[in-house]
This record gives sequence, structure tokens and C-alpha cells, in this order.
Amino acid sequence: MCWNETVSFNTFLFSSFVLVLIIYNNLFTKYKIQELNNIFMYLFIASFVFMQLIEFFIWRNINNKFYNNIFSIAATLLLIIQPIVSIMILSNIQLRNMLLSLYSLLAIPYSIYNFSNTNIHSVVSESGHLRWEFFNTTPIIWFIWLFFFLFSFIYEKKWFGIIFGMVTLVISFINYKSDYTMWSMWCWGVNSMMIYYAIYLLLYLPFLEKSNIC
Repeated sequence: MCWNETVSFNTFLFSSFVLVLIIYNNLFTKYKIQELNNIFMYLFIASFVFMQLIEFFIWRNINNKFYNNIFSIAATLLLIIQPIVSIMILSNIQLRNMLLSLYSLLAIPYSIYNFSNTNIHSVVSESGHLRWEFFNTTPIIWFIWLFFFLFSFIYEKKWFGIIFGMVTLVISFINYKSDYTMWSMWCWGVNSMMIYYAIYLLLYLPFLEKSNIC
């Protein structure tokens, strides 16, 4: 999580700009990122981008119980939806449908039970980061979520996504075990990913083209 509402909102704006830049280039220019040239890849990245906007509203309403609850629920729903969007990246339709059915079979009853029995809200931890008081998940639940979250990238051999996702999630898990927050890894992760793609589009691809011409 980002450490205040300003950083969350700035991260949202910057990430939105880069995502629009990626989509524009993939549609209208020769400088394309082929591994992202997929509507569900755009939606997957957008899920991280819009989490920053939700966090902005959580920070802004941290002391308002009603809106804190509303935006914390929105963040929870986005976390539940992320593996679905990830699964939709799969090109193997039969496998995709099987995983969607399996995930739905697990996630729907689990989510309904927890939404009915949990006071979903967010608080500021002693380290100054947001602590999501969402579902009281166990390690097995996180591993199941992680399996559905990363399976498509492994199956489709999108190695950058695998390495980046695994490093970010491992560090986040270690931080979570210490004070039940993700520290700033979510924020750093989104910004780092978008900086990488911005440099790749604006500098690397044009430089590569010029080098080939020369």
C-alpha cells in the first residue's frame, strides 16, 4: 500500500497515463508491447491501477466508518476479481473455463461467508501504512489465491510477469507477517512496473529501431 493519500493518488494518475500510453501504442503505432496486447492484460494491469484510487479514498475516509467500510469492501472485491481477470488471459479456452469454474466454486462461498461475518475496514498500522482488516485469511488461502493469480503467466510463459509478481508477493508476504500490512510494496510494485514499461516504450523500442537501421 502507499503510505498516504497523495502518493496513492499520484500513483493512480501516473499508472493510468502509462496504461493509456501502452494501449495507444499497441493500437496505433509500431512501438508495441506484444505481451500486453490483449484486452484482459489491460484489465489485469488496470486492477492494480484502480486499487491505488481505492486506497486514496480509504486514506481520505480513514476516520469515517461508513466510507471506510465501503471502499474497503471495494478493495476486497477487486482482490477477488484479480485472479478471474488473470485466468481470462489464457489462450487455451478449455483450460480457462475449467479454472474459472474451479475458482468460482472456491471463491464464491468463501467470499459470501466472510462478507456476512466480517467487519471489513482499514486502519493505519504502527508503521504508518494501511492495514486491511478484510478476511482473516490463512496461508493456504493465500497460496490458493496466488495459484490462480499467477497460473496464466506461467502457462503463457510471460516471464517478466512471473518474476516481478513472485518477487513482489514474496516480499509483501514477509512484510505482512511482521505487522499485517504490505508496507509500500503494492505502491512500489505498480510504480516500478509502469516506469519499466514507459522506458521500454519511449526509449528502448525507438533506440532498438535506430540501431537496426544504422
